[in-house]
Amino acid sequence: MSAEAEAVVRRAWEGLDPARVIDAHVHVVGLGVGGTGAWVNPHMRSWLHPAERARFEIYLRAAGIDDLDRADAAYAERLTRLADTTPHGRFVLLAFDRAHTEDGSVELEASEFYVPNDYVLSLARANPALFIACASIHPYREDAVSELERVAALGARCVKWLPSAMRIDPASPRCDAFYDKLAALGVPLLSHGGEERAVDVKEAQALSNPLRLRRALDRGVKVIVAHAASSGQDLDLDARGADKPLRPSIELFFRMLEEPRYERLLFGELSATTQYNRCHVLPQLLARPELATRFVNGSDYPLPAIHALLRTKKLVELGLITALERESLNEIDAHNPLLFDFVVKRTLRGPGGAKLPDSVFMPPEGLYSGG
Repeated sequence: MSAEAEAVVRRAWEGLDPARVIDAHVHVVGLGVGGTGAWVNPHMRSWLHPAERARFEIYLRAAGIDDLDRADAAYAERLTRLADTTPHGRFVLLAFDRAHTEDGSVELEASEFYVPNDYVLSLARANPALFIACASIHPYREDAVSELERVAALGARCVKWLPSAMRIDPASPRCDAFYDKLAALGVPLLSHGGEERAVDVKEAQALSNPLRLRRALDRGVKVIVAHAASSGQDLDLDARGADKPLRPSIELFFRMLEEPRYERLLFGELSATTQYNRCHVLPQLLARPELATRFVNGSDYPLPAIHALLRTKKLVELGLITALERESLNEIDAHNPLLFDFVVKRTLRGPGGAKLPDSVFMPPEGLYSGG
């Protein structure tokens, strides 16, 4: 990189302890090559389903996979190279469970991809200085609680849900036993909030309404709302009467964030908020310093490598970065999209010069350690 870009990277690390820096949202993907157990719905690879196939091709390019015969290993190797910058921090690797029916059976037709817990645990064990394992367990599974106990004992420090894709209703009593075990173990739940666009969720979009996570919070679960619910609208389930109005999902999330009873339980997560279709919320986030300590950073990798989603010109137009900073950030993006996501968030400036505090990038030590 140029001297100017290197200087921007150095400034991004000022004030941070690399040993405490965490990227809370990094996807692991694979095709099952090499015995990983990963799986992608055949629809995603068939031109009989052109929209899904096109999305599959975009994800392959973003992940840097050009040899399908070793896709899983190639993805893991590239992720490790990108993550292993100096200083580098650590990255939370996400497993991804399949969709399930109401009776707890796997629903493959409704599942777009699957990343087993054991595969993610193996990647974290192989490189603990870089990676933290995040399991994914559908709460309707008959073995949900025992699987949670098993993976927690093996080192999983978080559980990932995408309710609309996995067909999970977070407000269902069926989740209670799972919530109680999460709370007892001190394992946080990372759950998508707001509209989902990366995978096809059809009629299940409403399941990612952030207000549906109240049930988990009320049972003592630490909940991290992915993307700060920064896209879409959801029904205001708190409103009186049968006819619930639609409100921006982020408004509903912020309402919960402001409730004193959730002060030590509810967190926001900033993955994807620099994308062109979400970055309009950044001034709003930067203008709320009283809530800033309740956020953690995440990249949503490999999405930062999809250039159509990251348009730094939009950040200039919003007054969040300068034109000169944009030049250096674009250079960093071409060099390392994972590093770019971190540096751009460290460079953002809001009203009055407000920036994301260091604590966003160095979350509370107990959040991922059962404390």
